[in-house]
Amino acid sequence: RRLRHLRNIAARNIINKNGYRLLDTYFTLHLCDNAKIYKEFYKSEVIKNSLNPTWRSLDFGIMPDRLDTSVSCFVVRIWGGKKEHFQLLIEWKVNLDGLKYLGQQIHARNPNEIIFGLNDGYYGASFEQKDHSGTLKNSLLQVDQNCVRNSYDVFSLLRLHRAQCAIKQTQVTVQKIGREIEEKLRCTSTSNELKKESECLQLKILVLRNELERQKKALGQEVALLHKEKNTLHERENAFETEYQKLQEHNESLHELRKECTAKRELFLKTNAQQTIRCKQLLSELSYIYPVDLNDQKDYFVCGVKLPNSEDFQAKDDGSIAVALGYTAHLVSMISYFLQVPLRYPIIHKGSRSTIKDNINDKLTEKEREFPLYPKGGEKLQFEYGVYLLNKNIAQV
Repeated sequence: RRLRHLRNIAARNIINKNGYRLLDTYFTLHLCDNAKIYKEFYKSEVIKNSLNPTWRSLDFGIMPDRLDTSVSCFVVRIWGGKKEHFQLLIEWKVNLDGLKYLGQQIHARNPNEIIFGLNDGYYGASFEQKDHSGTLKNSLLQVDQNCVRNSYDVFSLLRLHRAQCAIKQTQVTVQKIGREIEEKLRCTSTSNELKKESECLQLKILVLRNELERQKKALGQEVALLHKEKNTLHERENAFETEYQKLQEHNESLHELRKECTAKRELFLKTNAQQTIRCKQLLSELSYIYPVDLNDQKDYFVCGVKLPNSEDFQAKDDGSIAVALGYTAHLVSMISYFLQVPLRYPIIHKGSRSTIKDNINDKLTEKEREFPLYPKGGEKLQFEYGVYLLNKNIAQV
């Protein structure tokens, strides 16, 4: 067993002489000879608050490059303390060959026991045990009975002797034949060298010829691929030319369409301006058809017919109210027509018997959607609601 076989180190049952209940511990490894202990070549990590530390596996990468890992004897020092104040607890000059195998797991019963983990298990010191009378017990060698076999007999030893003699004779024969072969090789070395060179040259020529053929085939394939690419590029060039011509024609037609669009836009603006002017003229002419006047009492008259306030229809002539509302309804309809603004509540013009429809309220049936704009012969509530809808249309326009 050598230092290079060491994997890790553990300590058990450390005797604490510092007065602390638990200690911080680490260990150092030192090479040694019969008279001197050298400087440490490895220092472990510190394990906090433990009297049974098990340190990590040894990192041989941080050890000196020239360290001789084939040694079996070295010194282990275990240090303990608190807050960076450490003192030497255990110092042991260990020889790995003299350790006792403990098993695949760590077992420790003795104080200040150091356990070494090697490739095949854990090893430790063999402590001598004493009985109550102070006499040493006889150390017994324990052997697994399943591994016990009979020793060699005379006939087996004779067979082994004959086999060894045969092996020696064979070795002598092999050496003799080897010397003969070496002699023959010395004689034929020159011719063999020439043959070897000739065969090497022939092999090189054959390899070069094969490589030449391969390069020619590859060149032919590259040339064919180049022609194919040229044909493809030529076809693409023709297709691009055709598409470019189509694009030019499309641009020319687009230019013509743009001119037409500009002309139509100017015509539209001109027509729209004329339509606006005409709409203003028609609206101004409506004031001559349906003149609205205001007297000193601030009463409105439409075509000479008094239009009372919508909140004061009491003690008014029903006929004059119906005529005034008929004029007003027709005036609002004409204004919405000239302004091209659809009324939310359509007006059905019938002179003094005009009506108005409510198509928005979803609680009304189809027959209940038409409301009169004349008070005579109808319900007052429907008439007032019709006047309310007429006011909504007036506010819209």
